[in-house]
Amino acid sequence: MAFAININRLRDMLAGLAQRLRWSRLVHLAGWAAFIAVLVWFYRIPPWMWATHMPAPPDPLEALWQIEFWRHAVLTADFDLVSVTAMYPLGLHQMTIAHSGTGLLLLPIALLAGSAVALNVGFVGGQILCFLGARYFLKQLVASTSLTYIGAIVFTFAFGRTVHTRIHLNMLLGSALSVWMAALLLRLGRQEHAHRERGLAIASGVLWGMAILAQAYALFHNLPLFVLLGRRWQAWRYLPLIGATALVVSGPFLYALFQGSAYMSFIGPSLASIVYFQSAPASFVGWGPFSNWRLLADWTAAWRQVLAEQYAQNWGVVAPALAAIGGVISWRAKWARSLVILLLVSAVLSFGPLWESPPLVGRGAFASINESIWQVGRQLKPRLFSPRSESLKADTMPLPSMALLVFVPRYEFARVPGRYAIWLGLAVVALTVAVLGRFPGRWGVAIGCLWLLELLPLPQAAHPVPTRPHPAHAWAAEWMRTQPRTDLGVYSPPGIISTYSHYLSGDLPGAITFGSFVAAHLRYTRPWITFAHIPVDPPLEALADPSNVAILRRAQIGLVLLRPEAAALAKQNTALRFVRCFDPGPEVETYYPYPLCAFEVLPRDDDFFNIQPVNGFGEFNANSTWVVETHAGAGWRTTWPAPHTVELILHPRCPLDGQLSVQVYLNGRLLGAHTWPGANSCGEPWVASLGVNAAQLKSGWNALELRVVLGSSDEANLIQSPYLEVKRLRVSRQDDSPGLER
Repeated sequence: MAFAININRLRDMLAGLAQRLRWSRLVHLAGWAAFIAVLVWFYRIPPWMWATHMPAPPDPLEALWQIEFWRHAVLTADFDLVSVTAMYPLGLHQMTIAHSGTGLLLLPIALLAGSAVALNVGFVGGQILCFLGARYFLKQLVASTSLTYIGAIVFTFAFGRTVHTRIHLNMLLGSALSVWMAALLLRLGRQEHAHRERGLAIASGVLWGMAILAQAYALFHNLPLFVLLGRRWQAWRYLPLIGATALVVSGPFLYALFQGSAYMSFIGPSLASIVYFQSAPASFVGWGPFSNWRLLADWTAAWRQVLAEQYAQNWGVVAPALAAIGGVISWRAKWARSLVILLLVSAVLSFGPLWESPPLVGRGAFASINESIWQVGRQLKPRLFSPRSESLKADTMPLPSMALLVFVPRYEFARVPGRYAIWLGLAVVALTVAVLGRFPGRWGVAIGCLWLLELLPLPQAAHPVPTRPHPAHAWAAEWMRTQPRTDLGVYSPPGIISTYSHYLSGDLPGAITFGSFVAAHLRYTRPWITFAHIPVDPPLEALADPSNVAILRRAQIGLVLLRPEAAALAKQNTALRFVRCFDPGPEVETYYPYPLCAFEVLPRDDDFFNIQPVNGFGEFNANSTWVVETHAGAGWRTTWPAPHTVELILHPRCPLDGQLSVQVYLNGRLLGAHTWPGANSCGEPWVASLGVNAAQLKSGWNALELRVVLGSSDEANLIQSPYLEVKRLRVSRQDDSPGLER
């Protein structure tokens, strides 16, 4: 009898286990079905269209260009990392482009299936990778399988990733890899088996390194994730191993990035630009413009400013409310403390270095503190604390990340504080799901489904992959082939759409600006060429003043392409000759909707300075400029090295209180030198004509440098900037009529 009872009990246990397994399988199937449904709803480009369509320009065009660059480099064995398609004449170093690492990561797919397919695989694959990583992260914290699926879907498509899911493939992939890093760090902080810890640490480092490849900002942006290691010293002692592994994976990429920024004499961001991209507390509540619910998005826009990407984030109201509750009621649990700390640290970092117009604080309350910060900042990072940021001292309160900006080398290169909100979102999702798990019965899952519906994203529209350049760029490429003078470039409105159209025109050399990196030579191209991300017309002073066209001649610009409104003003400029206008046509309008009008830059031979200044010079007047640093660089681009002449007229600053010398280097080799021994020779200029043979030149960019050499240290204290007045610096071919090339 007892035996029969035990058999029945065993049968009931097995039946219950089978039922639970069937139910668990159904839950997993439902979770995957929900994710796929949201993914299909959001990404409206089916796989059979991946070779011909892509997400809406402009930003995805940068990713497509970089994927195609690396694919072409491998297939042709041409690994020249300087592209003249943008930022001509110096050129744009490929490693400084935000999506260069993304192009490398997607290179295998591009080689097998093409660049457009690789782009779409990157967008869709990045969503899947993020979903799996977020689900793995939440599984370690929440018992409910249903809620882990819901939370993973929300994190994948909303919160801090809202904008990146649509346009920033580098941040999409970087955050997808990083959430896996977060999951492994969480597991390492909770791991009780020592033999597994080393493997988790190495895997975390690999993922960190790959995230840096996708987006170099991850070098700093992933640091808050280490709070997930918790309070176990056993876990924290693996931090050097994690960092070393990440450095092994990303080190060559970071070295190439630093080489690229050095080549371009990269100007780091100013404090004002960093403050522009920081978050505000209001950005973490409400529905952004990428919410599917237009009524809610429009209502939010009435009280939440929509400027930079953090204001476009889609947070809703359910998660902020439940996460606050979850942080309070779960604080005593060890797993919750690290999440709350992650939330607070990420929030503070996303708020940036300064709080503008803080409430309940009078104007100027922190002025003396800010003045002290500015004094230290100008000494350590003068470009960060540029004159452009002076106005921020009056009505702002410094926040903790200001200390990081001032004292941590290159921390400002993380550039966009608002992106720390990605990890704020991860903590919010975990705490919200934990609260939903406390609801009785299936109420938590039901509310979770409504939460998912609340944050449903606006569908991503499909756009044709551009295959034809703008007619103006195609014509410009043909025009340049007929010119007797080589090495001319074309001015086009700024932005990646211009750059990509130049690329489709056969890498048409272009004085175009876009992206995150600002080349130093752009300081000397204003008002004609300024750093911008979208088409912006030059100001009136550039278009109407013939003297400002000298800026274009120094930059070896032969053609100027302008939108019609700007072209109407440029027709009055006697230094430009109008040629004709071009309409984009229906195929090109899908990505470049602007008509462009072409102007020829008329040559002149009376410019005192006829090559491109890069750094170390002051403002340019009509007849002179000053050397204001001990190293002043300039250069020009040539295709066919040939004998040249460098003409110089340099005046030392008066009164000359000590010995002053200047050395002229060409491509790193000494070309000539002169010394003013003292005040008696102050009024005597150095007039020189230096010959350059073809062997001293390179095909491509040739760098000319003026190095100011001061006397003893005592004399160096007497001679202050500016050092030299440049009355003439002209470069010409010895066998050429006026002009650099023919």
